[in-house]
Amino acid sequence: MQSKLLALLQPHNESRPQQALSEQVVFHTPVSDYHGRADVAHVLSMIGAVLEQVNAERELAAGHRLVTLLTASHRDEPMKGVLYETHDAAGGIERAALLLGPRSTIRRAIADVVAALEQSPLPSMTRVET
Repeated sequence: MQSKLLALLQPHNESRPQQALSEQVVFHTPVSDYHGRADVAHVLSMIGAVLEQVNAERELAAGHRLVTLLTASHRDEPMKGVLYETHDAAGGIERAALLLGPRSTIRRAIADVVAALEQSPLPSMTRVET
């Protein structure tokens, strides 16, 4: 099994196939949990825009679960991390988590993602009530 989420995290990837995500997907990060296809796809695009590269080093699969050990960089600073994802019966990502380090680099990356989200808020934050 190959990570579907890793493709969504690639920097400046213009084709972000939301269909890889379950409608009720939950994405866990050290900062927040994101719920639903639209919000998760949006935050993944923000993360992908902040990271300069994301590469799988090793994948470990068991049933509908996949753990990907990865390397990434932000502002030319290397990071290592873990990407965890589970898939529903249809193969869509239903739950995922991303953990990266070292802490000093991830703090700068998080600040850049937060700034990007201020410029382009999550879809759930921009809905107008009628």
